[in-house]
Amino acid sequence: MSEVRISSVKFKNFKALSDYSVSLAETNILVGANNAGKSTVISAFRILDVALRRARRLKAERVPLPDGKFGLGHRIPEQQISVSLENVATNYNGEDSRIEFRLTNKNKLFLFFPSDGGCILHWESEGPLVTTTLRFKSAFPIVIQIVPVLGPLEHEEAYVSEDTVKNALNTHRACRHFRNYWYYFKEDWDKFSTMITATWPSMAMSKPELDVGNKKLRMFVAEERIDREVYWAGFGFQIWCQLLTHLSRADEASVLFSK
Repeated sequence: MSEVRISSVKFKNFKALSDYSVSLAETNILVGANNAGKSTVISAFRILDVALRRARRLKAERVPLPDGKFGLGHRIPEQQISVSLENVATNYNGEDSRIEFRLTNKNKLFLFFPSDGGCILHWESEGPLVTTTLRFKSAFPIVIQIVPVLGPLEHEEAYVSEDTVKNALNTHRACRHFRNYWYYFKEDWDKFSTMITATWPSMAMSKPELDVGNKKLRMFVAEERIDREVYWAGFGFQIWCQLLTHLSRADEASVLFSK
């Protein structure tokens, strides 16, 4: 895991935060009254997560910058962002919006939201010009893991495609595909099941089973050797299973967010 982290975030004309900055330590807790901007701060990291995944996968392209010039970056498809980009500007003022992330290695990442719509990632860095995915990963060794809003599991979970599971992973829809996630991503199962047993000693999980005829997935948990479908194991245990699922994916993460 990289020792580089995000040291501060600065907002300009982004939703409720017209001109606001926050310094970050290794561990941070956001507290405040309703509508103070806590969710707005977290939404910035949700968008950055999508943008970073694209920048680590694709070569930089020519994009418009806030000063009217052009530079290197990426246009981020809005359909991949779980945060609504409608009315991004503070008080609907019709101006551009911007978020700046400073890293401890002195490099900077920017999310730019032009007034006419869209989202653009661009950057400033020390050293060689960042034009390739390899250079981007070196200059910005940041991996974000989002723990989405957790909810009750589906009583009967329909079998869906792997792409559907992936697209919902960092959204509030993730709880709807809990069994599907473990059906497709079995490589981390042993780690997950060990975490369950270590933190909730009376429980032992079994891998999901596909009912081909009904296209439904079932997942059983043994509590003191009595098997029951995970839906009937209680809401608290369902939430715990989801939390550990996301934590089990976080080995490579340098930034972990939970709401």
